[in-house]
Amino acid sequence: MWDLVVGFISATFVLPVIQQPTWSTRRRAAVTFGYCVVAGLVTAWLTGAFVAAHDVRSGASSVLMTLVTAIASYKGFAQPTGIAGSIEAATSPPPDRH
Repeated sequence: MWDLVVGFISATFVLPVIQQPTWSTRRRAAVTFGYCVVAGLVTAWLTGAFVAAHDVRSGASSVLMTLVTAIASYKGFAQPTGIAGSIEAATSPPPDRH
């Protein structure tokens, strides 16, 4: 359950702070993937998934759940409502005017 919460919060509020509107789609996808790997592993560790299962399947499952939830939340909620764009615009440096 925590993976879903982390994925939703990440896509709605954290990733838009990190990402910049001028980045390419490939770079945005790589940042999302990297962030979700770290967030999923930290969530698995904090919830004790590694201790209970004694294998990497719990970590991989946590990463995938976080990633899928983040993508779905971003595409289905944060982007259409304008939340993501507003946060990105507010936290991005102004464009150079040369």
